[in-house]
Amino acid sequence: MSEIAVVEVPQWQGSGAATARRLRDGARLLAGLVPAAEHLRVDVPAEPGDVLAANVAKVRAALDRARGRLTVTVGGDCGVELAPVAAAVRRHGERLAVVWFDAHGDLNTPESSPSGAFHGMVLRTLLGEGPPALVPDRPLRRDQVVLAGVRALDPAERAYADGLPVVTDAASLLEAVGDADAVYVHIDLDVLDPGVFASVGTPEAGGLTPGQVVDMVTALAGRVEIAGLGITEYEPARPQDQETLAGLVGPVVAACAASVVREVERRAFAAWPAGTVVEEAGWLLRHTPGVGRRRSNSAVPAGEPSIDHLEAFYRARGLPAMVQLGPAHRDLDAALAERGYRKDAPTSVMTALTSDVVDASCTVSPAVDLAETPDAWLKIFAELNARADSVEVGEKVISRIATPAAFLSVTRDGRPAGMGLFAADAGWAGVFAMATRPDLRGQGIATAVLGAGARWAAHQGATRLYLQVEDDNDTAQRLYARAGFTRSHGYHYRIGQARSGEPASIQR
Repeated sequence: MSEIAVVEVPQWQGSGAATARRLRDGARLLAGLVPAAEHLRVDVPAEPGDVLAANVAKVRAALDRARGRLTVTVGGDCGVELAPVAAAVRRHGERLAVVWFDAHGDLNTPESSPSGAFHGMVLRTLLGEGPPALVPDRPLRRDQVVLAGVRALDPAERAYADGLPVVTDAASLLEAVGDADAVYVHIDLDVLDPGVFASVGTPEAGGLTPGQVVDMVTALAGRVEIAGLGITEYEPARPQDQETLAGLVGPVVAACAASVVREVERRAFAAWPAGTVVEEAGWLLRHTPGVGRRRSNSAVPAGEPSIDHLEAFYRARGLPAMVQLGPAHRDLDAALAERGYRKDAPTSVMTALTSDVVDASCTVSPAVDLAETPDAWLKIFAELNARADSVEVGEKVISRIATPAAFLSVTRDGRPAGMGLFAADAGWAGVFAMATRPDLRGQGIATAVLGAGARWAAHQGATRLYLQVEDDNDTAQRLYARAGFTRSHGYHYRIGQARSGEPASIQR
């Protein structure tokens, strides 16, 4: 499954432009600029009519199919953004910011709009004032909105927008977003200057360049998770504009996708502490003596990495050099493969809404014990994990988890039957150390543990969950899929040649 989903919405009925029907072709062409994605096309009537509310429901259904991945919604007019922004608000609540790249504010109401076209009311509707059938159940607050590149406001919009931040550069954008946990990015292509891009219905002079938009979104994605991306209002009129878009859409989508991966991997790195972490020569170098797990004794790229330094670090500790590589590390992956490093343990990172996991497990009956300190649970871990270094992992890794954690277990006939570990961190919780005694598998124990952990995570303010499962573990992947998890991204390891005196293998 692709890590990106493109929802194509060829809606034109919300536009007031004379050339609005071109938006149908524009949506198709925009979707084609994101080839490495699952494409979901929303069936929108080709003829005029009162279709906007029905289209919102259709987009919502498509978003449900795309859940768990970065979703890029392409229009179509700006009205296609109603359902995606509302979905982001449901996931992130007050910690969400919305950055509205647009030449216009889209802040009119039906009463104030000179044209009556809905695409000039979309943001105001998301803020709770618009056609009643289109106002979301949970509107945005004014302090969640940042206007980017906006330069053409009607009088009523100008009065309403007083006090809203309007930015045109990356530094100002980052300042305006503040401490938001996540950002939804909306790009109406008329934010671009018509001198470089003219295929829009309502061009306005003095706009941003494609490079400026890429730089601003890239800076944003480098600091905060991108909750979703929308690109709208493309009315193809000039061949060169399609070329311009190719140079804009690819980098913007890549930056947004990397932000989601980075946020999950940062939390996973912190949740499973290594005995030593050294940041140098473009690496985060992890080492935990006495522990033979990959994640405890591998490096993560953190800049311009020196492979020679990597090898020297692990050689000095009697270990083969090992690197954990994600989607952003393709060039390094190729370089290590060329150097003879073997690929090992391809792993899927899966994510879910906490509420979905709670709902999926609500009918499962095994009683689950929950402790917030690991002391007694470590004996259960050693028995069910049953590896040579399980005691050392408990003492040197699990006992050092710094974030709030839940240690879960199920007992049958006085013996451990199942276990799991949840670690919460700023809106997320990671799921680790899931195991069920082999003779008791298939009896709902793991599902019960997931449900109890998800309920604990919800009380910690974690609205989403993540976990890591090796790609060859089909049974676990089916379990997690039934509980509501979908694949976010993948990673694998590259392991250098073992030298004399080094261990032949390292476990996950």
